[in-house]
Amino acid sequence: MGRDVPSLFFIGISLFFSQFCLAMSKNVTIKDIAAEAGVSIALVSFVMNNRVEADGKMKYRVNDATRERVIEVAKRLNYMPNSAARILRKGKSKVLGLIVSDISNVFYGEIARNLETLAFEQGYTMLFASSDESPEKFRQIVLSFLEKGVEGFIVVPCTGTLKVLQQVLNVGVPCVVLDRKNERFPAPMIVLDNVGAMRSAVEILLKKGLKKIEMISYTIRATSITGREEGFISRMREQGISDEQIRIHRLPFDDIDSSTDLVIPSIVGRGVEGIVFATNALAIASIRKLSSMGVRIQKDIYLVGFDNSDVYDLFYPPIPHVGQPIDKICSLAFSYLQKLIDKEIEQTTKIVYISGEVFD
Repeated sequence: MGRDVPSLFFIGISLFFSQFCLAMSKNVTIKDIAAEAGVSIALVSFVMNNRVEADGKMKYRVNDATRERVIEVAKRLNYMPNSAARILRKGKSKVLGLIVSDISNVFYGEIARNLETLAFEQGYTMLFASSDESPEKFRQIVLSFLEKGVEGFIVVPCTGTLKVLQQVLNVGVPCVVLDRKNERFPAPMIVLDNVGAMRSAVEILLKKGLKKIEMISYTIRATSITGREEGFISRMREQGISDEQIRIHRLPFDDIDSSTDLVIPSIVGRGVEGIVFATNALAIASIRKLSSMGVRIQKDIYLVGFDNSDVYDLFYPPIPHVGQPIDKICSLAFSYLQKLIDKEIEQTTKIVYISGEVFD
């Protein structure tokens, strides 16, 4: 069923506003926009707050050219509707926002469930969303959550989101970072010792006497991924493997299955003895392809996963993996966010490293 024209108009306006209204500075007001656009403050307010009424007509009649000029100025000045500030003035909303890379991933799903429990115990409601490693989607989620009045964020930022995260702090909403690190962002960051964790993963295969070991990773350059690659490279170098012989297969985040279908046959064809994976999603996709090829997993080729998966226990011997202590990670993240909300600590850069757990 098609939508009526007023509804489409309203949706279009809403989407347009959502693309620009996250501000670089909390000091830009509708008064600034009015002065720059050469219109009244009231008219700017009409543009910012216009909506479709019950009769299907816009509440305020504003000339299209004028409306577009106001919107252009607001975008250029990085104006943000201060709904977040209004909520902060009124008191606590008891709503928190969690943004992860992909909530369908077992690791992030467990993170979400754990944090939801901690939040509920303290009287909070938690909103969830996945960025899919898209900085634009991440930005849109941030804006949406701010409009819903979140008191604080726990985020797994993707590449290219430093600016929007700084904007969150500019409007007085605290933030804690998980799984990634950026020394330029003033926030507590709870991260795994990814270098050490991947070295431990490689060690599992080396203890079996294997020599031909390769890694499957992502093309995305998140610090968690690059850290795991660094751990793989350093441990292989210690085995006397030259950089030219060290193989890391980097697959696109949004096209794992078809990419795995291409990579796995070449790995098997070269007689590789063992594979380590940067994430469990990569491991599961590879297990699926290897099984379809009739390769005997943990016999013809040994695998070591990263993070837990029920799939690992379906094989004998089970597929070993390096895990992250989710309870500890979530407890630390939630504790830091609470302290930031209650202003017990300042929003400054603090990187907390967590050791991985080997399950062999």
